[in-house]
Amino acid sequence: MEIQTAWDTLIEASRHFRGPSTQEILLFLVILALVLAVITIPYLWSRIAHAREVEKAFFLRGKALGLSDKEVALLWKHMKDYPYDPQMVFDNKPLFEKIVTKIVNEDIEGVNLIPSIRSKLRFDTVPWFIPITNTRDIDLYQTGKLVVDNTYVDAAVWDKTETELHVVVLGPLPRAVHVGERVRFHFIRENEGRYSFESTVIDKYNDGDKVVLVLEHTDQINRIQLRESIRWKVNLPVEFALIDDFTEEAMKDITPVLGRIEDISVKGVRICTEEPITPVQGKYVLMNFAIGEHKFENLIGQIVNVISKKSSVCMGIKFLKLSRQEEKIIDKFILDEQRRLIKMYKVGEVE
Repeated sequence: MEIQTAWDTLIEASRHFRGPSTQEILLFLVILALVLAVITIPYLWSRIAHAREVEKAFFLRGKALGLSDKEVALLWKHMKDYPYDPQMVFDNKPLFEKIVTKIVNEDIEGVNLIPSIRSKLRFDTVPWFIPITNTRDIDLYQTGKLVVDNTYVDAAVWDKTETELHVVVLGPLPRAVHVGERVRFHFIRENEGRYSFESTVIDKYNDGDKVVLVLEHTDQINRIQLRESIRWKVNLPVEFALIDDFTEEAMKDITPVLGRIEDISVKGVRICTEEPITPVQGKYVLMNFAIGEHKFENLIGQIVNVISKKSSVCMGIKFLKLSRQEEKIIDKFILDEQRRLIKMYKVGEVE
């Protein structure tokens, strides 16, 4: 009975309940819209203002580097949607090459501007101390081996554009190479690394009696470092002596010789001298030299190769007793030199 009474009361109450009117609903929606506007408009405006500031800074930096309005606009068009600071394209060559590939694939009219941009940003050549990341980086007349049916044929880079790499065949091919097939090219970049890449032949022509294959550019390049440690070019004075072994007797009456260190790594050095000496591979060298304030004294190395010239002799020497602390000093020296030269290269002080 009580349940029935409660139900009847609910029914009766519902008859007198009045929902919100149309005016009240509209008022609520207007208030909600105003609240959302107050929250979102400043946020959106700040995002737009930030985007404009980023674009303005990008154009100012590009103009400061000597780029024209069209050149900066081309880079901005293809760089603005990348998840990086857009200005990285002015300093980071691998990223620049990705943008160039994007332009080649999507904006063929913009390709004509790339050589000028590349030159102004000093991305037209790659110094010896920076590994290459794209076939556009390969120097003209770089020699190598073209691989056709597992046969290695002498070849060289003959010409290149932003869209193509021209490779001249210098030796006899095992068969004719056809447009559309894939070929592989191997080459060694002196003092830096061994490289190879595979690409599609998109055209071919004759230059005199030589066949020239036109290949697509690629950033899929395989690299093998020539040495297990980086060997850095230097010009450090060194005092050294040739010895037969490490005994006190052998090192008692040594005759010091002056020379220069031409390159160095944590594994060894190359020493050249104009003094009349006759080093023997497998024998030993006692060395004194300095890097900055640190002096390497009585450092022992073994001669691994000898190159004799008319007026000088050079020795490749492997360190035999180098402490971990001395390895760190050489590592830091090479890293600091790399950073210094990269900065100098970017502002045009080194080639």
